[in-house]
Amino acid sequence: MKTFPWLPGLLAALAATCAHADSSAIYIAATETEELKAKDGQKVTVYGETSGAGKSSSGTNFVNFEGGEFYLVTFKTDLNLFPDGEPADLYDGKRLAVTGVMSIYQGKPQFKLTSPEQVRILEADEEFPPKQEEMKETPKPEAKPEAAPETEPKPEEEPKRKPPVDPSEYFK
Repeated sequence: MKTFPWLPGLLAALAATCAHADSSAIYIAATETEELKAKDGQKVTVYGETSGAGKSSSGTNFVNFEGGEFYLVTFKTDLNLFPDGEPADLYDGKRLAVTGVMSIYQGKPQFKLTSPEQVRILEADEEFPPKQEEMKETPKPEAKPEAAPETEPKPEEEPKRKPPVDPSEYFK
């Protein structure tokens, strides 16, 4: 049998990477509407209690969360991916933690729910979000400050989006 002496090191590196990925998860309560809106396009885990799930005439499922404007939407084309039932029936009145990419539709934060693996039903007494382990880092040696040109520090802001271009200005 052939042995691979480098395999234990590779497995240790992968385990460390996975542990680090879990520690960088972003958890936001479903009641924190403004925080959720600020995470547009980012992967986050939203947690809270649901109430008022329903279905549209076209078959789209909606699951609303209490105390905020956040909701889950599952289109009819994705319902076949939920073998145990439709999300509106499965998750109404439950305490959930849902992971997905945040999007904003008509000013409200939402997740497009495409898989039951995105949803975790929380137990009544389960503490969520999980407590993050304090990461122990070795102190880095202080670097000597280099002389920098005198400039004002720029405040950290998200880049402003450009308005859409009116094609009538260019194609006459």
